[in-house]
Amino acid sequence: DVMYSYEQFLSRVKKLGEDKGEPPTDRAHQNPAPPVVVNTNFMSSTANAATAAAAAASSTRDDDATFSPQRSDSPGGFGSDDDAPQQTNNAEKVAELKKLSMARLKEMLKERDEKTGGKKEELISRLLKPRKPELLILRARRKEYVPKVPSSNAAIMVALLLNHIPGTQGLTKERLMVLAEETGVSKESMSGDGSSFYDGWSGMKQLQEGDPALVRREKGHRYSLTTQPPESAGVAVANALHILAHREDMCTCGNPPNGV
Repeated sequence: DVMYSYEQFLSRVKKLGEDKGEPPTDRAHQNPAPPVVVNTNFMSSTANAATAAAAAASSTRDDDATFSPQRSDSPGGFGSDDDAPQQTNNAEKVAELKKLSMARLKEMLKERDEKTGGKKEELISRLLKPRKPELLILRARRKEYVPKVPSSNAAIMVALLLNHIPGTQGLTKERLMVLAEETGVSKESMSGDGSSFYDGWSGMKQLQEGDPALVRREKGHRYSLTTQPPESAGVAVANALHILAHREDMCTCGNPPNGV
């Protein structure tokens, strides 16, 4: 426990006898820092807690060393106990889908606007994925244009969604091309490969067609997403494409939207 105040401590240091040695001459040592009070009870309890934690960690490591994970035939492969229910559900779905004919599987994929080619295992794998946003499926059924993910047109729409505020001046082609490249949603480089006339802007005409169009061109050759009607305009389609791009781990914006 503390016996002296700091002032008392300094006064006693200055009164030490000659047998204790010469007083310090260096100014850095003439006024020592206040003594640090150590709470021995706290230190003891902390040490005990640390020892207990270390013992628990050691026990956990020993348990892990004796545990041998079992491989799962479900698409999840290895997983934690929390993943077990999901793996079980997937395994049950796979078993049910395997009983279906190829024709039935393709029919189910077509209803979801998914590719229908490939082996039975590939078809089942696509059916296990989350369903596309309904707006994209509905547009496909109506034979309306739907940008694929990945593609340059999808990258342009996602770039407009992330970087343009509806009602403000649209983005220029040059700026939009750079932003679309940064999304990571384009399959090829937006600037093209240099071997042909086509680049990432070549599909812009498709985005400006339809009723409503997905993208509109403003004065000064600036571009923005359409906003009306709200349920089917460019902004709504771009949001659906953004969700799909995150599900496919393509979009690099770092801000996954609701629905991923």
